[in-house]
Amino acid sequence: MSELIIILTFVFVIGLCIGSFLNVVILRALSEESIVFPASKCPKCQHPLKWWHNIPVFSYIFLRGKCAFCKEPISIQYPIIELLTAVIYVLVFLRYQFSSMTLFLFIVVSLLIVIAGTDIKEKVVFDCHTYSLIGVGLLYSLITTCITWYHIHHTLTAVSGMPVMTFWSSPIFGSIVGSLFGAIIMEILARAGYLFVGTRAFGEGDTFIAAGLGTIFGWQNLLIVLLFSVIIQVLIFLPMFIAGLIKNKDWKTLISFVSFVIYALGFYLLQVNNIISNGYIYLAGVLILAVLGVISCIFIFAGLKENPEQRTYLPFGPAMAVAGLLAIIF
Repeated sequence: MSELIIILTFVFVIGLCIGSFLNVVILRALSEESIVFPASKCPKCQHPLKWWHNIPVFSYIFLRGKCAFCKEPISIQYPIIELLTAVIYVLVFLRYQFSSMTLFLFIVVSLLIVIAGTDIKEKVVFDCHTYSLIGVGLLYSLITTCITWYHIHHTLTAVSGMPVMTFWSSPIFGSIVGSLFGAIIMEILARAGYLFVGTRAFGEGDTFIAAGLGTIFGWQNLLIVLLFSVIIQVLIFLPMFIAGLIKNKDWKTLISFVSFVIYALGFYLLQVNNIISNGYIYLAGVLILAVLGVISCIFIFAGLKENPEQRTYLPFGPAMAVAGLLAIIF
């Protein structure tokens, strides 16, 4: 027990330090500065910071949330990102222990935090971050494929001389399909916005985020992640959205939307409890879910076109990042 506490403490401290670095990545991506040079400085007075001003969380507490030089408030983002990263690192370690998967997911978690951070702060998703997410997912699945193939090949050669894993059943194939599936799904939904409100429903960065999540989870699990993303987004947007529908007496949109949410939750519960085992039934359920979603989107877009003042843009990237983090941990 004492050894576990020591290990978790070490992981937590590493998470704090990585979180401090992620703050730099987020802020310097937005300011278009190098993450290496110049050294850390106050964003207000530009004064270079001492090393003791950069201790994760503790420096913020000791400085009472103010710059040591100009006394301007320090953004609460710094300790939040540091603590969030540390806590998620600990949860990932508890879930996957000492394994290559843990190291891989530490990288994925870090990228998702950066992507969500820039999207929340300035509603911007950078290609370098999403491309890195896609690349890491593909690289890990390729390494896993090679190791698995080597193990199976040598084991079965000794027994029967016939390897059983094909490219079509390999992790890398599943990762590629998941990436394409995520990109296609998001592009279809995004471009549907042109038909109804004359603009994309989602930003281009969201397409690459979905592609990255597809490389990590595969297309089937990606459906669950995207479903959770919608639910998270809805929970944030729901109060404003429902109030607008009731105010405008748009009952058909309200009914279609509620029907979609209820069916989606029911479909998810049936799947996680292994009640849906037949492939054809699963496919039919997915198609029904897609139809309800499309109908709901059509009504929503039509309402937005008739009432432009109801348009409230909320970035979808953070919802996908949070859903991905929840899927990794749980």
